Amino acid sequence: MLLSKTIEIKGNMKVYILTNKIAWFGKYSGYECLTEYLSKYINLNITNSKSNLFKKIIGKLIQKYNKLYVTKPSEIFAEVSFIHKISSKNIAHILYVDNRTHILPKIKKKKTKVIGTIHFPISRWTEERLQKLNYLDKVIILYKEEISQFNKYISQEKIHFIKHGVDIDFFKPGSRSNIEKNKILFVGHFLRDFEMFMKVYNLLLENNFGKMLKFHFIIPEQFRNITILNTLSLSNNVFFHENLSDEELLEFYQTSYLMLMPMIDSGANTAIIQAIATGLPVITTDLGGIRSYGGGEIFEVNKRNDYNAMAELFFKYYNNSDFRNNISEKQRKFALEHLDWKNIAKQHLSIYERI
Repeated sequence: MLLSKTIEIKGNMKVYILTNKIAWFGKYSGYECLTEYLSKYINLNITNSKSNLFKKIIGKLIQKYNKLYVTKPSEIFAEVSFIHKISSKNIAHILYVDNRTHILPKIKKKKTKVIGTIHFPISRWTEERLQKLNYLDKVIILYKEEISQFNKYISQEKIHFIKHGVDIDFFKPGSRSNIEKNKILFVGHFLRDFEMFMKVYNLLLENNFGKMLKFHFIIPEQFRNITILNTLSLSNNVFFHENLSDEELLEFYQTSYLMLMPMIDSGANTAIIQAIATGLPVITTDLGGIRSYGGGEIFEVNKRNDYNAMAELFFKYYNNSDFRNNISEKQRKFALEHLDWKNIAKQHLSIYERI
């Protein structure tokens, strides 16, 4: 069922939002949480891609007719519904524009003011999709490091940098007495550098204490068909989890000693943002949007493929709990000051008003 409400800003203008429904995200995870906070200030008309049999059938027919084989039928159904509802008097905000640029020309024909939010690093974009960014009236980019590269396809005055928010009231530190020093966390699959993780993992195991470490991977089973993960699954100190409730996910963040999660590339990373908010120190790679979220300033980062340095950083945390706890407190402070959804929502409202 498509959720529909009305929103009025200046000049009786309505705002419509197209969002994704990411199956493994709970109530408190993902950029789509923005709509809950926006609704505290304004009414929203939301179209999401939550699937059911009817949407799949209709979406499949549209998919076949338009040869949109890179888009899921439920997402196609949502896109058609969204385009049908908007008009020239509306603002349209596509919360995940990275894989929806193909609908921008159709939206523009309706003379609708359209905003798109970019999540993915530019390495994940094709030239064809980048060219279509010019159809947008405003672009929100969730990290600042690659704004100049996107600026080649859309003018600077249209681009706005807003950080990805987090529910700081839910994702918060637990009791330090519940933290397990040998419990190490890895969350998600997209753009994760499993090869670098394996190299760091092997270095840690070369030390006697490495056998006491317990590595917990939260990855849906459908994304685990990777040789390295299959190899790790045979280890008696590696554990895989999925289908966690929000509370179970939070407990992993609150009770783990470190997040060890090297990346291939990154825009705004949900898992890292949640770790920051819960005060779980992050060990990751210095690339993409990591520095927009405190990397290099609040917590140390490593160059890609420098697995020796990453292992040394792990030892630095492990052997010095005061250092670890100091970084934990700095991360939590960063989340309170910069990532609170309440403030992030107001920044989005400012762009709606300006457009």
